[in-house]
Amino acid sequence: MNTRSTAKIAMLVCTLFVSANVFFSCAGQEVEDQLESLESEKFELQKQFDSIMVSYEKIKSENALYGEQFAEKDSIISAQAGQIKNLLAELSDTKGGQARPTTKTSKLRKQVQELQETCDNYMKELEGLKIENETLKAENEQIKVAMEEIKVANEKLISENQKLEQKVENAQRLVTSDVVVTPMRSKCGSNGLKATKYANKVDVIKIETRIIANDVVEPGTKTIYARITGPNNRVLCNGTAEEFSFDVDGSPLQYTAKQDIEFDGNSRKVVINWSRNENVKVIKGTYRVSLYADGQEIGKASFKLTR
Repeated sequence: MNTRSTAKIAMLVCTLFVSANVFFSCAGQEVEDQLESLESEKFELQKQFDSIMVSYEKIKSENALYGEQFAEKDSIISAQAGQIKNLLAELSDTKGGQARPTTKTSKLRKQVQELQETCDNYMKELEGLKIENETLKAENEQIKVAMEEIKVANEKLISENQKLEQKVENAQRLVTSDVVVTPMRSKCGSNGLKATKYANKVDVIKIETRIIANDVVEPGTKTIYARITGPNNRVLCNGTAEEFSFDVDGSPLQYTAKQDIEFDGNSRKVVINWSRNENVKVIKGTYRVSLYADGQEIGKASFKLTR
């Protein structure tokens, strides 16, 4: 009895020992498998985190123009990235235990997912802002084009108005047809005059023209001034510049002779005769004749004298 009991006990102990070894061996393998799985997941999460940050930094660099608008979002991403880095460092330092690494890995997974969502929203908002800016840019370009068109139209209108004003101004001005100038000398032994081309023979210069009909010009007495300028640029005049002066554009101008006429809007002939004072010398050369009325030039001509 004792021998058999001892053998049974020994056999039982051996069985328990083997079972324990098998149990602990299996348990150890399971723990090792779990740690390896956790390490693999941590590695994948590290890769995902690195990929997210590389994409984020690239987008941030390419869109530095919008940095100020996304300062708050950048701060959030920076804080999330810092937490993930700390958690990765803690997992790398963990040596034993299962629950703690598993819990931290789960937390790491969650934070990486949150970071991905934050970066996705960042990109969506950035694209929306870029589209909005492009729209505004296009609208501003349209406004710029419209303003330029308005500017061109205004300039054209101003030019047309100026031309119209000039036409009105011209319409309100007396206009002459051909101006004919005839230098004349007194006939010997008579009171008659005869045309001459010699400077030393000139006694009278006769100026003839015709005022063209104009129903825009105010009717009334009009003074026609004749200004004759010699080859030496001196004005032929029987008196001083102060005595023979009229205004053109607010400035005084010397004249040679003048003639008052009554203008009623119809065409009419005008004759102005200038009789030379014996103190006035007429020299050879080309002379220019200008006619003025109401402070504006209304006709001109020239003639030439010899010797």
